Amino acid sequence: MKRSMCGIVVLAAAAGLWSCNGDPTEAIREGESVRAEPSVVFVDQGSTEFVTVQLLDGQGNQLAADFQAQDIGPGITVAKDTTFLPTTTGSLETRERFIVSGLSATSTSFVIAAGGTTDTIAVRVLPTAIAATISNPAPAANEPVTVTLPAGYKFGAEAGVSGDQGSGLIQSYSADSTSVVVVLPLGTAGTLTLDGVMADFLPGLNLSGVPTEATIAVSATPVEGTSSTSTAPVMAVPAIGATTGFFDVGTFTGADITGDGGVGAQYYQLVVAEAGDYTFTTDWPATSTSDLDPVVCFDAACSAGEFAGSGSDHPEIGTLTLVPGTYYFAVVLFSGAPTNFGVRIDAAATPPPAAIRGLDQTAK
Repeated sequence: MKRSMCGIVVLAAAAGLWSCNGDPTEAIREGESVRAEPSVVFVDQGSTEFVTVQLLDGQGNQLAADFQAQDIGPGITVAKDTTFLPTTTGSLETRERFIVSGLSATSTSFVIAAGGTTDTIAVRVLPTAIAATISNPAPAANEPVTVTLPAGYKFGAEAGVSGDQGSGLIQSYSADSTSVVVVLPLGTAGTLTLDGVMADFLPGLNLSGVPTEATIAVSATPVEGTSSTSTAPVMAVPAIGATTGFFDVGTFTGADITGDGGVGAQYYQLVVAEAGDYTFTTDWPATSTSDLDPVVCFDAACSAGEFAGSGSDHPEIGTLTLVPGTYYFAVVLFSGAPTNFGVRIDAAATPPPAAIRGLDQTAK
């Protein structure tokens, strides 16, 4: 009997075609790449984050691969997550996950290799505390202290220093921005928290809410304003281009001179040596329901003056142009006496041709 050769011929032809043209998936596999999510890892010092990786072909299809972490930079460890359940296509495992642990604050990286290709993943380890130093760990009430950052850190334009009693009043920056002079709220105790800090190894990133490794205890004894201009304590007035500030606990037993229904007032004296624009910022704890209005009086009787912020703003901010002379500053309480309040004064040269206000203004 003569057997048919058709099937054998077809198979042979197919085999010949395969041997001539090579791997039919070769064109698809060209352009393989490792893809990591996320491509940049931000991890707190002492914490961990996950990175999921996959190998893709030139058309974006997932490929099976054995992923390896290599060239692991300083300040981190990288390990496969053996508990991760990858997605599958049938029985094909297409993804793996790695655990990145932050050991020390730094900017570093590691490499994932698979299928003859690699991907470099950048890692930013964020500090959970900064070894700043405090010039005086036990200052008197309203005594300025200097907070200095360690090497590699600087204060940015939005710098802040806070404690358990609220935000401090920054008076000045060092020329190299590595330290600030700050007055802290009365009774501040414990660890200070820093805002607006920049690290050399984290360009373009501002760190906020980072505690220091030092502690402080500020005296809770206030140097209180009084109920009369005749006994009002003298406030520090900054030179042009500088800042001063203080905190107080108000009794508000003085008469309200605004005529707007204030409960009471607290008085201070300020002696202005240079003509300029003086910005007064009056603030109090955000949790308080208080309403305070600051007023600058042009005479001891407060028969003439001007608001340095009014209404229900929080904080109250107002700028007055003042000539040299003696003034009186009143903080008027309208509701809800706060546990403490702060006053900051920023002095700037008067830009020409602004008119200088005389001492004949009336309270508005």
